[in-house]
Formats: sequence, C-alpha cells, structure tokens
Amino acid sequence: MQTIPIFFSVDEHYVPYLAVALKSIKDNASERYLYHIHILNDNISMAGKAGLAAFQSDNFKIEFHSLTRKLKCLDGLRSHRFTAFSSLSIYFRLFIPVLFPQYDKGIYLDADLVVPGDISWLWEEPLGDKYIGAVADYSIQHIGPFMKYIDEYVCVDHRRYVNSGVLLMNLRALRDNDITGKFLHWLSEYSLGTVAPDQDYLNALCKHHIQYLDPCWNCMPGGSVTQFDNPQIIHFNLAAKPWLNETVPYDEVFWKYALQSGYYDEIRARRTAFLTNANAVKAYREGIDALVRMATELTHSTVSFRLCS
Repeated sequence: MQTIPIFFSVDEHYVPYLAVALKSIKDNASERYLYHIHILNDNISMAGKAGLAAFQSDNFKIEFHSLTRKLKCLDGLRSHRFTAFSSLSIYFRLFIPVLFPQYDKGIYLDADLVVPGDISWLWEEPLGDKYIGAVADYSIQHIGPFMKYIDEYVCVDHRRYVNSGVLLMNLRALRDNDITGKFLHWLSEYSLGTVAPDQDYLNALCKHHIQYLDPCWNCMPGGSVTQFDNPQIIHFNLAAKPWLNETVPYDEVFWKYALQSGYYDEIRARRTAFLTNANAVKAYREGIDALVRMATELTHSTVSFRLCS
C-alpha cells in the first residue's frame, strides 16, 4: 500500500485547529493509501501530542519531529548567518525536501483548514517536472497594495502568485534543483523584508515551475470570493477564521469536524474570549492593516527580489 506523506508545522496554540484538520482528513481519505502525518514543532506539550496522536489508526500514522533538532542536522546550515533556528521555523516548508530525503513527493498543509474532500485525489494530481502544485492566491487579488507589492517587489505576476498553505510538492525536483540551498543563499545574502516570508520566497524560487491546481484544492472564503462549486480543501486564510469571527463562509464545515475533534469546547471558549475582548479584536485588525502598510513601504524600497535573479 502506497504511503502519502503529509506535513504540518504548528505550535501549542494551534494544536486544537490541527486536530480539526486531522479529523477532516481522516474521515474523508481513501482507504487505498497509508497516511503518514509529520508534525514539526518545538513546544507542543505532552497533552497536546496525546490529543493529536489520538487520531492514529492502522492507515493513519502521526509522528512528531523537533524542528530545531531537524534543522541542526542540515549540512552547511552553520555556514549561514543565523543566530537562532527559531527564525527559520516560518520557512519550514522550504526545508521539507532535504529534511525528508526518503520521499519524492509530499503534501504540505497549513493547520487553519478542513478537508471535506479526499486528500488522495490531490496526491494523484500529476506534476511532471514542475516543482510544486498550488492554487493562485486570489484572496489578495482585490487588494491594490498587495497586488503592486507582488508585481514590483516579489517580481511575480500577482495573477500567478500562489498561496503556500496547500502545496503538492515534487520533493525530488526541489532537491535536484537545490531550492533549499538557493533559499538559504538568498536569505543570508540579501535579507529582504517580506510581507508573507515563506510564501514570497516560495513564489520567487519556483516561478516558471508551478503546476496551477484547480481552486477547489485551496478554497479561501472571504474577500471577493465566498462561494465555491466543489470545495475539496477549505482554507480559512488571513482573518476569515471561524474561531475569530461570529460567522465566516463555510464555518459550518469547520464546526462539524471541531465537534468530533476533542477540542470543540476549547475552541468555542477561545472564540468567545477573543470576541469579547475589544483590545484583542482591535489589535488583530490593526495587525492586518499593518501588513498592507508594510506591502506599500516595501514596494517603494530600493531593493526587491530582483537582487536574487
């Protein structure tokens, strides 16, 4: 039976939401495959690990990895100017090819999603010689400053800029073309500011080598698009999260799996605490606004990803 490796990277705070994602994957995945869930982390408690490990079964294996320990094993990493491995954790998906050389193909998923479709159908999508399969990030395509930032600073056509929360990865091609090494060189040589660090680098590194997937594999409700014909993965991207809002499109799907995740009461309590804390709501909204301002500032800077080309 073939194994499908699926990768997540989370901290303790995101354990309840990852539990919801895992429940949805397990309930809808074909039994023709084995699923090996790799969770990279450095601070998940024993209770958190136990809650996630509860989803294990004969064809659904869950394994935890220390991100710091994994990164320390990378040959040549010490030659780059990094003071702490924690600064690299946000770029985790760019290290998957070299951290897991036993795989030629894999799936990376953010934890703020649910999978009402069969994840094996995504796995079966052909990639050919493309580096990654991903969905164009239409969630930012109505926000002028982001569009300009992507076009002029990341140096990628904003209509071709993909969201990195759902990735079908050609791990062999990424290794053969040393994408991790190129990333480390760019990061240490140019230290470019970024609005979406991992996503911006991934787009710049894989430009011209992306297989564009059907949007059903990364449906991002919110913004200008709220309804989808056949959502296979619902990604509650940016501010459109059920645990931060009274209601968002497709939140009924999230709560369906949350109810069976073992974390329903905790997630509901977090939601209530957030929505009744005016300062927290204000700070969160200001954080989103700050990203827009940062995009504008970087677009007008004298450096950009053109330095890397």
